[in-house]
Amino acid sequence: MKRLASRLVVLGIAQLVLLAVAAIAIWIAEGPHEEPRPDEHLDHAMMVKLETLIGDPDALAAALEDLHHDRIEVSIYTVDSKQLVASNVDPPLAIPANRMHPPGHDGPPPGHDGPPPGHDGPPPGHDGPPPGLSAPNASLGPLVPPPPDHVRTPHAMVVPIDLGPTLGRGMLVARGVHRAPSAVGPLLTFLCGLVIVIFGALITARWLVRPIAQLSRTATELGAGNLSARTKLDRADEIGELGRSIDDMAERITNLIVSEKELLANVAHELRTPLARIGVALDLANEGDAAAARASIAEIGVDVAELGGIVDDILTAMRFELDDAGRAGGSLPLRRVVTPSRAIADAAIERMHARHPNRPFEATVSDGLPDLDVDPRLFRRVIDNLLENAHKYSPDPDGAIDLTVSPGAAGTVCFEVRDRGIGIPADDLPRVFNAFFRGDRSRSRETGGVGLGLTLAKRLVEAHGGTIAVDSELGVGTTVRVVVPPA
Repeated sequence: MKRLASRLVVLGIAQLVLLAVAAIAIWIAEGPHEEPRPDEHLDHAMMVKLETLIGDPDALAAALEDLHHDRIEVSIYTVDSKQLVASNVDPPLAIPANRMHPPGHDGPPPGHDGPPPGHDGPPPGHDGPPPGLSAPNASLGPLVPPPPDHVRTPHAMVVPIDLGPTLGRGMLVARGVHRAPSAVGPLLTFLCGLVIVIFGALITARWLVRPIAQLSRTATELGAGNLSARTKLDRADEIGELGRSIDDMAERITNLIVSEKELLANVAHELRTPLARIGVALDLANEGDAAAARASIAEIGVDVAELGGIVDDILTAMRFELDDAGRAGGSLPLRRVVTPSRAIADAAIERMHARHPNRPFEATVSDGLPDLDVDPRLFRRVIDNLLENAHKYSPDPDGAIDLTVSPGAAGTVCFEVRDRGIGIPADDLPRVFNAFFRGDRSRSRETGGVGLGLTLAKRLVEAHGGTIAVDSELGVGTTVRVVVPPA
């Protein structure tokens, strides 16, 4: 599972756990939910208290109200069960057939097991408690089961009680009541759930909305031309990977634009020198000095060839770029011809001697090399470019350059160019094939070029199905290997 998705799943589980904990805590805070046992509340001390309060209706009503608060319903009758003395529930409780007696009580008075058969309560004609007694809900009437306003169980207890000298002995009927459903618990649970959801939404917003807004701002700034804009997202999830990708893209775009600016500067420099020499030769011709003009013709030819090479390199690179962009007509056509490997090597050796006769140069070409299916003109250009680079970046005129052509693995042919020049820094090696990149910027005026040589070499070698690699050590020299398959 992805890291961001894992975070969201964990957050959802945490919210559910918190909501469950809150609901349990609210349920516990509401108090006991089971039906209370009457015998636990109507112990001997409570019975004695009630007996002493029979003569004080207000105190008896308060004591019965306390029992009602504890979810114990109580109704008190005279011993003959014909007169209601007091009750904390309306209608009063009927005497159940199954009686329960707590310890310390010996049950109802002898001979009184409940209402007479066929009677559910006091007979008509009894309108209230004896004179002088008043208690909550102390009205007479048939002793019928109470309406279902509360959930009651059939378990009840009937115990004898002393009602004083006036009323004599009586009976107390009690039962426990389930807690009535309350809206407070569900409401508190809902409020807690709402708070938990809001808290989770804030965390999600911190994980998603803020970094996405940062990505959007960075993209807007980059589109407006601020190439220094970066997301700077330090995250270990998919959004962090996206931010790093955008930053890498911005860095590559910046490097590309800088390289293009360097290209313009290099092209301007490279074109200015031969154009200036051509202008001098034309001025000499205009002055009528034919001998001096003829002497400059050879230099003009070299300058024109140099200009043509620069323009050709730029056009070739642009056509490769168009081909990469998928535009029609951008590809560079290869006129493949089966060509002997030695013929390519011999042509490169001849041109190297002609261009730099004073440079120490050693060529080694193995026998029995296979033929190559290549475009001879373009592939020779690759080898010529490598030899020219070896000469440019070997400032010591006595530094030797080696060309070795030998069989490679699986029938391939390996062209290796080695120099003893300035070398390439390790940090620049990964970028030597980038268009317009020049590692030796301090020598750009002396070495010339626009930074397209190795780029074109790599494109041409890969177009022929081969590979090119560079090994270099600063201050020691550079070795370039080109490996191409046989015809």
